[in-house]
Amino acid sequence: MKEEVVTISRLALEGKDADLRLYLAKVVRKLKKTDSELSSQLEELLKFQPSRAQSVMRKDNTVSPRPAVELAESSNELSLLKRIQSSDLLDEEIEPLLQSQVRQSLDQVLRERGEPELLFKHGLPPTSSIIFQGPPGVGKTMTAQWLAFQLDLPMYILDLTAVMSSYLGKTGSNLRAVIEFAKSHPCILLLDEIDAIAKKRNDEADVGELKRLVTVMLQELDSWPTQGLLIAATNHPELVDPALWRRFDMEITFALPSDEQVGSAVHRFLGEDLDRFEKWQDFLVDSLKGRSYSHIKRVVYQLRRLMIFSPNSFEAEAVSYLHPEIENMSRAEKINYALNLVKKFNFTQQKAAAIAHVSRDTIRKKLLQI
Repeated sequence: MKEEVVTISRLALEGKDADLRLYLAKVVRKLKKTDSELSSQLEELLKFQPSRAQSVMRKDNTVSPRPAVELAESSNELSLLKRIQSSDLLDEEIEPLLQSQVRQSLDQVLRERGEPELLFKHGLPPTSSIIFQGPPGVGKTMTAQWLAFQLDLPMYILDLTAVMSSYLGKTGSNLRAVIEFAKSHPCILLLDEIDAIAKKRNDEADVGELKRLVTVMLQELDSWPTQGLLIAATNHPELVDPALWRRFDMEITFALPSDEQVGSAVHRFLGEDLDRFEKWQDFLVDSLKGRSYSHIKRVVYQLRRLMIFSPNSFEAEAVSYLHPEIENMSRAEKINYALNLVKKFNFTQQKAAAIAHVSRDTIRKKLLQI
């Protein structure tokens, strides 16, 4: 504990308030295992005492953190902030399936948060803002949740599209209030659909309001405390304002899963039905190549339901569900499809014929010709 006291004292005397709060957050996590009472006391101080550095940067008309708390906990039709509970972060599927370059970037963030004093000694702050880009359903939100779980931090999600549509005219003040709340204690704030700002910048309905919103975001990114982590997510990186994009410390690109990752996803989502789908796994992977994780999960779950309620007609219904275009194929295409089922996925000739709506004799003759 001696080393921690020295580091805390040094950061306090140097006036590095944001760095001090980040280091204290790390001490809190360590103390949870040895001194829960002291850990709780420090955590309360961090949560309810806003950073001095933040308050100096605010103008006189700054919205205090308290209204943001009320907004986040209110029962209005739209809650600006959605808090992800710790119980949600413990879901068995929380471990995301990630490309190696994405995992490397996330591991770097975790290392920085685990040993911030190494960076402080060299005058460097840890990464405090990240932008996730990639198509829908590739794990951006799940990855943010996983980071929150790994860092033992509360997580809040702010959907900018919803805020824009429901609070146009006072979006700037509400956004600032929400952000002040997030900055008042160590947490992860996920700004979902951040491209909503850029998408509507030419909207003649209220260009002034949209410009004010971009200004708020630029200011907040410049002063984001190192104690927390701001993550923005977008499906349309080309629409995000360049000035806003440059403010993020790190950029992480998510791609559609590789063939190997499709196989891992199918394996995971089959869950306790893995053995029942043993003969179907290769076919599922082949059918779901190039699709997002969310699509794969939806399809696999639907097939599991189908097997439970329609075990006798499952095969024909499952193939029809995976490849609805069979009905519109030409006869030659149906024959080739049936042959593929037999040769590549070990379907019987009878089952392949029934699925592709061709005769078994036709399939048999074609196979003899090969």
